[in-house]
Amino acid sequence: MEMASPAGAGHYAGRVSEERRCPTCGALVAADAEWCGQCYSSLRPPAPTPVGPAAGTGPSRDVPLPPAPGSAPGFGSGGASVATPGGGGVEVAHGRASWDCPVCGERNPIEASRCAVCQTPFGRLFEEPEQGPRLEPRAAAMWSLLFAGLGHWKAGQRIDGFGRMVVFAWTLGTVIVIVTSRPDSGGLGSAFTLFALYAGAAIAIYALSAIDAYRVTAGDEPLVPSRILLWACAGLVLVSIALAMFVSLPAARG
Repeated sequence: MEMASPAGAGHYAGRVSEERRCPTCGALVAADAEWCGQCYSSLRPPAPTPVGPAAGTGPSRDVPLPPAPGSAPGFGSGGASVATPGGGGVEVAHGRASWDCPVCGERNPIEASRCAVCQTPFGRLFEEPEQGPRLEPRAAAMWSLLFAGLGHWKAGQRIDGFGRMVVFAWTLGTVIVIVTSRPDSGGLGSAFTLFALYAGAAIAIYALSAIDAYRVTAGDEPLVPSRILLWACAGLVLVSIALAMFVSLPAARG
């Protein structure tokens, strides 16, 4: 059996002697760490104790005492709490760390990965809160009045805004095609029903997009969510196909 050389043993002993542990929770920390990764206790060395004036040379002053053994520097005897970006916080008291759930407020041990009451994950504490809409409701509505869906786009609702732009351009374009393709003297004739359908759809999308842009930027639910708008478009396609067949069949027979 090969024995470790004295040099290897000395290297291992040096590594063991260099290990550094948190005075609060006992977790292994890096040699140059300033905070414990487990309990968030400060590992900075305490500030040097100021030396008071010599006896008999001036009035006596109270000199602060160093922290008691086993307590984290910078924390009082009652512990301290650190707020987290996602709400709640991490608290260290009497040598034990815990975290407050940002949803229900339940206090859990630091080892728990989920809240014992509402099952909120521990990582929720460090999630950055979502930024609210950066556009004023009135400005969003004005952008949508310029072109349907543009207010959603400016407010950060890119997918919803793009969908409304496409639907509005489709319905409005169909109305223009129907009007321009008919003779001036003959009127719309049998295509009037299809014209009325698409004209009504274009007006509805235009008005509802302005209203929903205002509501979304104000923090309210839209009147027409994206899913309902998608189903409405599918229904419009089916109805337009049925109307086109109804109009074209009599003409073909004649």
